[in-house]
Amino acid sequence: MGTRKGLKLRSVLMLLVIGSTLLTAAFGGYFAWKMNKTSLTNGYLESNYQYAKKLSSNTNELLRIMRTNIDGISQIATKLSLSQKELDIWYEASEHYFNAILIVNNDRVVTAANSQNGGNMVGTELTSLASFEAVQQQAPLISQPYLGSASNRLLVMISSPIFNERDEYVGFVAGTVFLNDNNALNKLLSEHFYGNGSYVYVADKNGHLIFHPDQSRMNETVLTNDVINKAITGRSGAQQIVNSQNNSYFAGYAYEPLTGWAIIAQTPASIIEEPLKRLIGRLVFQSLPVFIVILLIAWYVSYLLSKPLFDLAAFSEEAILSPKASSQRMPRINSYIYEVRQLNRSINNHFNLLNKEIRLDGLTGLANRKTFDLTIAEWLAEGVPFALILLDIDHFKAINDRYGHLIGDEVLTYTASLIKRFSRSHDLCFRYGGEEFGILVRGGTVAIATQMAERLREGIGAEASPTGSPVFVSIGISHSDGQAAEAKAIIEMADKALYLSKETGRNRTTVYEHKQAGQ
Repeated sequence: MGTRKGLKLRSVLMLLVIGSTLLTAAFGGYFAWKMNKTSLTNGYLESNYQYAKKLSSNTNELLRIMRTNIDGISQIATKLSLSQKELDIWYEASEHYFNAILIVNNDRVVTAANSQNGGNMVGTELTSLASFEAVQQQAPLISQPYLGSASNRLLVMISSPIFNERDEYVGFVAGTVFLNDNNALNKLLSEHFYGNGSYVYVADKNGHLIFHPDQSRMNETVLTNDVINKAITGRSGAQQIVNSQNNSYFAGYAYEPLTGWAIIAQTPASIIEEPLKRLIGRLVFQSLPVFIVILLIAWYVSYLLSKPLFDLAAFSEEAILSPKASSQRMPRINSYIYEVRQLNRSINNHFNLLNKEIRLDGLTGLANRKTFDLTIAEWLAEGVPFALILLDIDHFKAINDRYGHLIGDEVLTYTASLIKRFSRSHDLCFRYGGEEFGILVRGGTVAIATQMAERLREGIGAEASPTGSPVFVSIGISHSDGQAAEAKAIIEMADKALYLSKETGRNRTTVYEHKQAGQ
């Protein structure tokens, strides 16, 4: 069953950088969007609040001027009896304020009048609640808006009492203002209309709409509107609201103290959507080059970090899976990162130690049987001609029995050192097992191998071994000319030649021939 390899470090680092960059950008964009939304919202709320306050102040001032005009007429009427002609002159001076000016006696009958529509109201008895209040209170009044009986239109009546020279109440002067007609009050409240959907509306102290751009809503009760309820109780401020049509607005509201009216200036909340979209667009457009640069830097840094680690991991994997342990070489790691350099050094040292332990015989330091098997198989696969020398220490069991195993091991080590001495640098010296050794003579002919074997045999027999006296070896030689052959056959040929050397008296060299002839 295969081992799941998992993600590469470079991919993980790139994902980490991309993820953190995108997350940072997302959070930054969100907070920028949030801050701009808050700033725009507060800006519109403050702007509408200030406008509503200003409109309330201007409305208050305008109503005071209009009431002063009516008071002026009533004072003249107190001293003199105003004729229709004199009233006409007064109306011409004040017609931009009023739709009509009336002089009414204490029975609420119109005795003189002038109006924009030119209708003759003289002799008409007024029946409105405002006229009753004017007679009852006998004081200057600004009425609450009401529907005129004749016109069925919302209007406000500003009145001032008239007294005779004996200080007796004889009637009042009234100026009427139609709230949706052409007059100064209507113009004042109509100024707040912009192309962005902002507008002003006004409610009386009872919560009825007395001014609205949608004429069909005039006199509608809107007590469910939170800002109207706050304004008619004398408060001023700003807040975001949702109206009866479920539309969101930034509303500023103010209280007009002379009449108790609520004046609201509001802007659709959707007005900030387009600036916010443009903001996000600019952020994305301006951040894109920075994001690309960050990605390039991240890719380069991740490459510097991961490349040596990837090479080490690939080398480790190949070293584990490849049977050619002796041929593996550590990758060259050039890194300025301390941890990577230390890891490379540690792996290199550990691999060399393992490789040495895997390839070499622990006692003699020669190549072991596994290394011999891999090498002979490799040479055969590559078509390399070679000779195989197998040697066996004569009467080694007797040495162990007489001198002990420690001396026996020293004899093995001594023999291995002589084998190294009499071989060439590109030959493979190995311990085949027990007291049996060998040499793979690369490119060696039978003659070369025989000459090398004889020098080795004579050299071992000419020196004193750890036992105090010389030891002798028997040698067998086989040969491969680089043509297709099996390692087993070549080993068996050398082994048969070695056996023949032992059978024929030991301490001699035998070359394998098909007829088993010749030394």
